[in-house]
Amino acid sequence: MAFSLALAGKGGTGKTTLAGLLVKYLLKHGKTPVLAVDADSNSNFNEVLGVTIADTLGNARESMKKGNV
Repeated sequence: MAFSLALAGKGGTGKTTLAGLLVKYLLKHGKTPVLAVDADSNSNFNEVLGVTIADTLGNARESMKKGNV
């Protein structure tokens, strides 16, 4: 069963921490695949999940503006 979940609220309320814990819980319990998207311009969701960012949507957008894509 597929579902979507969004977290919103004021800054500093723990949204990123809660989202990271939720992703880790879902993966631990075999609820895959999981697509986690961080729409924050000051994103650090990757650090919470322990993954390295290869590229960002912002970088892709800038490349498209310059005609490099």
